[in-house]
Amino acid sequence: MLIGLTVFAAAASLLWAAVGFPTTQAPRLDIIKVALTVVAGVGGVVALVVAYRRQRVTESAESREHLKLLNERFGAACNQIGNESPTVRLAGVYALASLADEWPEQRQVCIDVLCAYLRVHYEPSLESEWYHDAESEVRLSITSVIARHLRDGAPVSWQGYDFDLVRAVLRSADFSGIRVPSGTFFLSLARFPGGWISFDGMSVSGGEVWFGGATFDGARVTFDKASFTGGRVRFEGAEFNGGEVSFRGARFAGGEVDLSEAVIRVAPVFDDGEKPGLKLPST
Repeated sequence: MLIGLTVFAAAASLLWAAVGFPTTQAPRLDIIKVALTVVAGVGGVVALVVAYRRQRVTESAESREHLKLLNERFGAACNQIGNESPTVRLAGVYALASLADEWPEQRQVCIDVLCAYLRVHYEPSLESEWYHDAESEVRLSITSVIARHLRDGAPVSWQGYDFDLVRAVLRSADFSGIRVPSGTFFLSLARFPGGWISFDGMSVSGGEVWFGGATFDGARVTFDKASFTGGRVRFEGAEFNGGEVSFRGARFAGGEVDLSEAVIRVAPVFDDGEKPGLKLPST
């Protein structure tokens, strides 16, 4: 009110002086009307500023509350993944994947946690029926979640992010159709003791895929109809001791697939013909 009265008095005084201090009633009324209009305009501006500041404060509070909720969900999902019960761990896997979809700023962190689980030491029971046990189910779910997000058409794409599966132990995984246009996909020192790991139809057009030091013992690992048109796929120090590694129908056109320093006791299977970009051990 004091500000309004001050603005009114100032505006009226200036207008009074501007029109030469009129003595008749009509000009005085016009001056009062104009002064009131100025006060109303200033009041409107003040109201807009106050409303804007209130909106900013509200949005900031909502943003902090949303971030708090996301962090709480992250903590809860991590606790579930560390639970002793395989069922609870499975729930944690899907909760963390859902959080990664909704939280792009921390998506890489969520991916890192999922990959870290696969890096935890694990000795599968190779005598179990269908080469399967409860822990394998959890690990298969993680690889399935990752693969779905790396295929074209995924509602939320994780293409271009980094996947650190160094020292992972995989008995079965379906990475068929995944796309690696950039980023990294590391399976260095991984072990494939049995089952089937499929990279069929995989497309590497950039980034790096590493199998350095990986051990292929009894698993069937297939890269059938995969496409290598960019980036690098390296098998430096990988050991092909058993099972089957197949590149049937794979296309090597621009990318680099390097098996030159792999230890090959059981030869991978290739189609006949020229394979540009493919480096094989010298014989």
